[in-house]
Amino acid sequence: MTDFLKNFFDFSNLLTFSIDMVLVLLIGYVVGRERHEAGKTMGERSTIILIIGSYLFAYASLRCGIDHSRVIAQIVTGVGFIGAGIIFKKGEKDIFNLTTAILVWTVAALGVLVGIGLRVEALLAALVVYLVLRVRRRRDRKAKQQSQDQTTDNV
Repeated sequence: MTDFLKNFFDFSNLLTFSIDMVLVLLIGYVVGRERHEAGKTMGERSTIILIIGSYLFAYASLRCGIDHSRVIAQIVTGVGFIGAGIIFKKGEKDIFNLTTAILVWTVAALGVLVGIGLRVEALLAALVVYLVLRVRRRRDRKAKQQSQDQTTDNV
């Protein structure tokens, strides 16, 4: 029975897979939470599901021994298509959800990084993405507050 379990379950890969799943859940949650707090449509659930999906494709391509670069190229294409569907244009200059569309692409890339074993790189990239989103939101909030302060001063 133990031979069957050893052959059926590759415990070292199962441990790696489990650690990776925790990592993609963490990254997806942190980035998605930031978007949720900013009031954007892409929140924790969407971000987590997206990063898990891209991770699973990358991980499976490595485990199956197929050309993972081709699988990664298809992830980029598929997620790019999803991102394109998110972007809306209103009038000549108003473009909506561009950052969200780019974030979809970036979150998929983070999942791929974890899936091909570049965990530290994925964590560092996720930190940079989070900081960029957070700093920009803080700056926008300050500009909005200054605008409101000027409006009340003029009244």
